[in-house]
Amino acid sequence: MNRVEKELARKRAELCEELGEEQVQKMELAESLARSIHQEMFPEEYDHMMDSVSDAKDRRRGINPMSADYTAKVNARRSELGVTPLGENGMPTDSSSWEVAKAEAMRRLS
Repeated sequence: MNRVEKELARKRAELCEELGEEQVQKMELAESLARSIHQEMFPEEYDHMMDSVSDAKDRRRGINPMSADYTAKVNARRSELGVTPLGENGMPTDSSSWEVAKAEAMRRLS
């Protein structure tokens, strides 16, 4: 177990003492569900993971390597969901998409 894993285990143990094991498991389930919902609803936020070296350089310069049509379609869908559009470089500008995913996860778990 490395230092990061030890620190995460320590924080989880503290949470278990404070909230109880069952409540912590519910929180972990909700976070896991929110991650999968976010990946389903907002795949454009993961496009950068498949960037070539030149695309990554363009993003760092503020240039969006995605096509204008794709970006327009994605931003229209995002605005329908109440999420801010992607920035000039094709990356999210805030965490509003995560808030939508977390709300959907809580709705599904209720």
